[in-house]
Amino acid sequence: MNIFEKANDLLDNFIFNHLHSYHQLRNYDYGIENRTNVSQISKYTSHRILYEYDIIEKLKKYDKRKKYTDEILWRIYWKGYLENYKSIWFEYIHFKEKSNNSNSISSAINGKTGIDCFDTWIEELRENNYLHNHSRMWFASIWIFTLGHPWQLGARLFMKHLLDGDASSNTLSWRWVAGMHTNKKPYLASKENIDKYSNNRFRDTPISMSSEINIIKNSQHQSNKLPVQRSFPNSNFLLMFDNDLNIMNRSKLFNSYSKVYILYNDFINNEFVLSEKASQFKRGLIDKISKLIPNSEVLKSKDIGTYLRGQILVDVIYPGVGHNLDLINKYAYQNQINLNYIYRDDDLMYWNYAKSGFYKFKNSYYKLNNI
Repeated sequence: MNIFEKANDLLDNFIFNHLHSYHQLRNYDYGIENRTNVSQISKYTSHRILYEYDIIEKLKKYDKRKKYTDEILWRIYWKGYLENYKSIWFEYIHFKEKSNNSNSISSAINGKTGIDCFDTWIEELRENNYLHNHSRMWFASIWIFTLGHPWQLGARLFMKHLLDGDASSNTLSWRWVAGMHTNKKPYLASKENIDKYSNNRFRDTPISMSSEINIIKNSQHQSNKLPVQRSFPNSNFLLMFDNDLNIMNRSKLFNSYSKVYILYNDFINNEFVLSEKASQFKRGLIDKISKLIPNSEVLKSKDIGTYLRGQILVDVIYPGVGHNLDLINKYAYQNQINLNYIYRDDDLMYWNYAKSGFYKFKNSYYKLNNI
């Protein structure tokens, strides 16, 4: 069984056995021993082992309430929104922590806050490299509004450990909790909400929220032009990254090149690197995909120069705004290499509708696809 069959089996098991109760139970975090109320496919969707648009097409027949369809649409929406407002990403990656609360941040990162639920989630994040979506929201809210730490450091922490770490979903979700994506409406965790949806699993949940929440100042971000598809192939080499590993129906594309390089990048923000478990998982996916592409080779980020030196033009499967795009753009600029990005037609189409709120995007997608 290859990685695509394994991922689709996981998805199918959820659809046929648990989707019927998803709309009622999806917000409950029962702990690591019971995850049947959620699909747990995010580690595959974030790397596009499972392709978002294919999942939604499959769900047309089964997801009558559209709750799970909406969750997949959020991923497409976040990706498109960041493509429309790239300055959000640049602002995030250039953030520098200037406060003197390093001891408090260290306590939070090491699960020593005394807030039972938060400390439990830190341990789960480190050991299992996964958190339930509702717990991610609670975690981020406590991080920002109870502990008073910068959201950017929390976002980096998630990217370091999560197997499903995705630049757009992660960055914009943290901004959403902080009240920066919506109209100054932060997501505020409460003891009552956590107790209810965690089945009272936690002993002490001393979450203190100020009566006057300080809304984080949000810079104005102007939308930028979206890319357009260019012709290909234009070079002998094709470069692809770990966050778009779906090779279905692309054999003709791969056969057009003498070599396909799959780049493994463990840097998520300058000196910030993936945890060992997250790194091993990502590298494992890349190795599995490489075996399915006859003319491919895995390339470490530090070895780009050795393999691409002297090239004038390189075709690249577009990795989306994020750390991979930063890496290849920087290298190309320093070595005067022209990059020809290859986009997915689905992305280019639907990114056009991700310029404002999610519900406007969702309604447009539903209308276009008769959902």
